[in-house]
Amino acid sequence: MSLPRCALSLLAVFAFASASCSTAPSPGEIQRDVQQGKAESAAEKLEKARDSDPDSFDTRMELGEVYYQLARKAMDEDNQALYVEYLRKAQTEILAAARIEPTSPEPHTELGIITAYEGDLNGSETAFRNALRLAQSDKYRQYSGGTFYSNLAHISVYKGDLPAARRYLTKAGKAGAPQDELDRISVLLAWKENDMVEARDIFNGAVITSPRAFAATWDGAPLPKKMENFEDFAAVCCKNPTCGPHMENACKRERQAVAHRELTIDTVAEQLKIERERREQLKKIYEKKKGVEITIEDPNAPASTPPATTPAPAPAKK
Repeated sequence: MSLPRCALSLLAVFAFASASCSTAPSPGEIQRDVQQGKAESAAEKLEKARDSDPDSFDTRMELGEVYYQLARKAMDEDNQALYVEYLRKAQTEILAAARIEPTSPEPHTELGIITAYEGDLNGSETAFRNALRLAQSDKYRQYSGGTFYSNLAHISVYKGDLPAARRYLTKAGKAGAPQDELDRISVLLAWKENDMVEARDIFNGAVITSPRAFAATWDGAPLPKKMENFEDFAAVCCKNPTCGPHMENACKRERQAVAHRELTIDTVAEQLKIERERREQLKKIYEKKKGVEITIEDPNAPASTPPATTPAPAPAKK
């Protein structure tokens, strides 16, 4: 999906800006690495660019995004220690970007994507609301696209707040959100509501008008095959731990097994620690920043939403 970088979505792909140092790798080199699945190589190039210019907002954001992709890869490979390492690295870079440009919505959008992946829907909603609020400020008004609203619609569906999801979808459409994203969320909404006629009608129409919404990726992960009918759509969601646990009743109605992540106790503890660190750092960044109105969760409060996972009793892998 081609979107402004400050309007990243749960379905987003990378768009890389140039690094400021003339000896740094070109944006094309980095983008080729990502497209070819060479995230480690992209991270190495971006680390060099960051070390050359640690105050580059674009470089810090890009590196945070690549680290997040590496965290997901580690989780897919059940390397939970590496997952935690990259998750912390991703957060560090994104928060550094927020310090550099505290009025930018982009870090908050990326934090919303990451917390949604972790299963913290309330934290994700807070981050997406902050991104929308900042996007509506004068400096970023030209980027106030519908993706900010569609992200909130997506989270609202997962939370079961369907009236809010509809309101956000309407605003997203009026503000120019990509049609493929609107279609996918609309199918989820109708399915969650158990309006199967509507869900199938939307899917059947969208697979023709917005084929890329059902052909390439799901929440950033590549699809094994193109989704050709609603049953394919349901199977992909239910087998994906970023979707299935939030659509559990809908999956059961379709007789689909729901995939849950099995995190070790150590990984759950580290993930919650990273969440507290995020809250603490955001408080430090914004507590003295006058004229910037965002919501910051209490660092001392417990996690707002338990991770959508099944903790395993074994210690984390080393």
